[in-house]
Amino acid sequence: MYRRILSGIVAQGKTREFLDAMRVATDFQVERGIRARTAVWGSMTGRNNGVLIAADFNTLEDLERWTDMATEDARFAEVRRAVRTHMVYDDVKVSIHRLAYHSEGLMTSEEATAPRKFMRVLTGEVKPGQHRDFVLSVSHALDYQKQRGIDATTSVWSAMTGHTSGVAIVAEFDSLAELEKFDEMAVTDAEFARLRAATRASMVFLTTETHLMRRLM
Repeated sequence: MYRRILSGIVAQGKTREFLDAMRVATDFQVERGIRARTAVWGSMTGRNNGVLIAADFNTLEDLERWTDMATEDARFAEVRRAVRTHMVYDDVKVSIHRLAYHSEGLMTSEEATAPRKFMRVLTGEVKPGQHRDFVLSVSHALDYQKQRGIDATTSVWSAMTGHTSGVAIVAEFDSLAELEKFDEMAVTDAEFARLRAATRASMVFLTTETHLMRRLM
């Protein structure tokens, strides 16, 4: 499974127009047989107008078909420009990721990436030779939190563009209460803190950032 991420900033007062343009673009590609689950997330930390568009494709071929259409179909290009018109273009970034791990196991994008309401994203880089230890530590931490009633779906995405050792750990929650429960356990539960520290030990800590986002669409 592959994820195309477009991140940027929505122009002041243009959120409604931006989301309307996103719906048109999503409908356009679906009508032409491009299957991709698309979710739009708004920043809760960092810049207030920050947004992230995540489009998930079952195969690399599906992503390539989307890319070809974006390049060759003038109408689709026009529809996509309408989306970017409402964004601060200089801050727009595109990246491609591959699904490396999912808390529910491997499945189709429609099943695995059905978006929840809130998302916690931890990004960084895995140290050379540490990928196996990194994924294993993530799995152990997820088992621990699941046993203690934390309702979240968690996935790990490996970067295919930019720093190829880059990773994103994405935890999604249906309520702020569940997210707060996670944060509280991370602070008060020594064993959970130890398990999470093992994950970070496999990462280059200076490049690690945590973002909280809420789903807009």
